[in-house]
Amino acid sequence: MILLGTFLTKICLASEEGTQTSRYLTIKNKPKLEQVDLISQTIQVSFPTNILTVGDAIKYLLRFSGYSLVSEARMNQALSITLQKPLPLVDRTLGPISLHDALKTMTGVGFDLMLDPIHREVDFKLKKSYEIYMRRGHV
Repeated sequence: MILLGTFLTKICLASEEGTQTSRYLTIKNKPKLEQVDLISQTIQVSFPTNILTVGDAIKYLLRFSGYSLVSEARMNQALSITLQKPLPLVDRTLGPISLHDALKTMTGVGFDLMLDPIHREVDFKLKKSYEIYMRRGHV
């Protein structure tokens, strides 16, 4: 009889807004922001020694995120060049930082992060103000 009363009490304490799991703790009955917006998740990473390039680092960051990097066939030339660059020493440890900001850090100020939420792909578009470097062959 006591167990039945405890079970009924737990049911009564659950509502659309939250479920009381103990005397002082109520949990919201909604997904966390990072579960809905996967790129907003907070990460902290120290890249292993086998991660040598910016491209390796981006793929490493994305490996458990639910997203992947756009295929090389659809990648713009500027991004392809940037992904082959060595990973800067200063960027070998990141966080706590959002995955969104970590990805932007990897490519630098010359790119805008582009997300395809349907195919869950990440791409980077060269900003117009940096296109002159591609025309001159300076990237």
